[in-house]
Amino acid sequence: MASYQNIKKQLLPLIKGLPVVIIIFIVSIFIAKKIIQYTPTMYLSVAKIKLDNQKFGVSNSLLYKDFDGFTSDEKIESEAELLGSHLLIKKALERVPFDIVINRIGKIKNTSLYKNSPINIEYNFIDADLYDVLFQLSITNNDLVIKYSINEVEVIKYGKLNIAVNINGNQITIHKNDSLIKLNNLELDGQYSFLIYSEESLIYKVKEQLDVKSIDKETSILRVVFKDPISSKTADFNNALCESYIEDYINTKTYAANKTVEFIDIKLKEIGIDLANAEHELETYKMRNDVINTRQETETGLRQLSNLKIQLVNTEMNENAILELEDYINSGNYFEETAINFGFGDLLMTELVKKLKIWNDEKQDLLIKYKNGSDQIIAVNYKIEEIKRYIKEAIKSNKREIITKREKLESELKILSTQFEDIPTREKDLQILDREFRLQESAYNFLSQKRIEAFIASTSKISFHRIIQPAYVSKLPVSPNKTLITFVCGFLGLIIGVFFVYLRDFARAKVMDKNDLEQNSKLPIAGVVRNVKLNIEAEYLTLSKSLLLKNTIQPKHVIVVTSSLAQEGKTISVENLGSALMSLGHKVCLIDFDNINYELSAIFHKAKDFTLATSKDYNQNGLVLTTKNKRTLLEEDYDLCESKLDELKTYYDYIIIDTSPTAISITPVQLMKLADLNLYVIKVNFTTISYISNADLLVEEYGLKNTHFILNNAHKASNYNGNLIGSGFESKARNKGFINKIKRYINYYL
Repeated sequence: MASYQNIKKQLLPLIKGLPVVIIIFIVSIFIAKKIIQYTPTMYLSVAKIKLDNQKFGVSNSLLYKDFDGFTSDEKIESEAELLGSHLLIKKALERVPFDIVINRIGKIKNTSLYKNSPINIEYNFIDADLYDVLFQLSITNNDLVIKYSINEVEVIKYGKLNIAVNINGNQITIHKNDSLIKLNNLELDGQYSFLIYSEESLIYKVKEQLDVKSIDKETSILRVVFKDPISSKTADFNNALCESYIEDYINTKTYAANKTVEFIDIKLKEIGIDLANAEHELETYKMRNDVINTRQETETGLRQLSNLKIQLVNTEMNENAILELEDYINSGNYFEETAINFGFGDLLMTELVKKLKIWNDEKQDLLIKYKNGSDQIIAVNYKIEEIKRYIKEAIKSNKREIITKREKLESELKILSTQFEDIPTREKDLQILDREFRLQESAYNFLSQKRIEAFIASTSKISFHRIIQPAYVSKLPVSPNKTLITFVCGFLGLIIGVFFVYLRDFARAKVMDKNDLEQNSKLPIAGVVRNVKLNIEAEYLTLSKSLLLKNTIQPKHVIVVTSSLAQEGKTISVENLGSALMSLGHKVCLIDFDNINYELSAIFHKAKDFTLATSKDYNQNGLVLTTKNKRTLLEEDYDLCESKLDELKTYYDYIIIDTSPTAISITPVQLMKLADLNLYVIKVNFTTISYISNADLLVEEYGLKNTHFILNNAHKASNYNGNLIGSGFESKARNKGFINKIKRYINYYL
């Protein structure tokens, strides 16, 4: 509950200062509207270009992959930089009439003219000083007045419509746009201004309004954004820039391809001559050395050499075998101790050796029956000798044949071996010549292929970069952002309003509630009077009942009501407190000792002088004694005043005295020393906190007793104890309905 009350206390200055916050908020909204009204309107258009990807794009197909000869993949960033380059902007500006800017001067603001201009301007400048100069133009009927300043010197020229105005050899012609004036019923006469840009300044101005970025690093799409106060200019320039980019791409590609074709043609002639020379040298070398196919000839020669070596080995083996056979035949020991063993493979010789063995065996058998000299033995020996003779003749004949064959094989082998001695040199020379020929041939073939590709690229007027989104005329401006400006200004207005309310509350340091009294003084609070103007009597009646219930006031009490400053409500408190006590059946006497404020109201019977009060006055229900504009009795005799008050106690239940402010006069202190109860009035949102300590100083310095605070003009959201209560004590019937709740909230807080 305490935190809830504390929140209410913190919000109270804001709620009370709500009108100030609303006023500041309205002013901030008004400022926002003025900012929107006077801020130049900017429009934006967007175009998008899809860059070709040579790995995955259209140019990767078999038909087109070699069209862009000698080109490589460009990074997206470099293409974005190219789009915003000086070169392409210059080419794009050649397509749109941006060099002349015309404005119509109005009473509130100027209007930029583009295609809706009632005049057209032609110029022919010799002097560069006239570029980027603001010209003031006044048109009245057909008369022209042109003003401009160069080097702080103002120049005025007069002329006519459709007639060139001469400016030191430079000419400016203002034409009337009759077709547009008739179509839109435009007014021609008026004040204009125009500016003719130089090429460089126009390019730099456009670059400030242009933004080219890639949508994503991984996506080969460029986003082209252009801003300008005229919406149609944004779309015109964006489309012109994109078209210039595509056209420049095609022209660059075609130019490079044509140059490539020219270069290849020159190189093809040079390489063709070198190729013919290499071919002739290779042919001459082959004819001079009888070279058809060196590798094949070498392989064939090696096979022949191998065969000859094998034949030579076989011949030598046969020769050895026949020599062994000859030795065997010459030895005469035929098949006696050792058997014949030779490798000679002649079939006839083999048959003769077999017959020789057979006759030799026959002889051995006959020797068993006959002696060596018998006819049978002689006949057998004769046959054996015949065979031996034949074998020896055959051996001689075969031996001669084998020797001849061996010598021939050795001769052929020697001749064949000599042809491999110069093979490395021939092969090296042949490879050099062949390599030179093949090198020239491959270069010629490569250039021929590239010439075909470059020729195709030079004749194909296509671009693989595509405009996937052209720029359109924007109908809504991007700046000023009305919603954002209004929101920011409104929000700042609320912040400034709230800050001002709390700053004012802090700077004023006024007493705002009961807690301020409790925190800055030790004196008790007798009661609280709320700020209820229509029912003030009920508030003081509540205060009176509270004072009676707490025994703060008792019968025959002298009550002094005072304050630090005037207009804190002490006189009203005296009057209404007396009326409340009288309504409760008590007899009350009010005494006015305040010579500064106005008199008490005439609800009571008044005696003109405190000293002139008579007994018949005391019998009234109430009496007001006044010392207005006279010397008070207190200034004459303090004891007499005390005795007079004692006398009044005998007639009245309560004596309430209104005094001067304590910060102005000492008189209230004298009366407070005589009083049974001192009520020190503190007015909410009026009395400065520093004046609270004034009551404590008086109590401490003069020894005043029974001094209490009265909190006047407390917020109506608080109860009779000064605590903020909110809507908890309201009737439930009154809370029904949304409208009733709003009304109750307004009445409650404001």
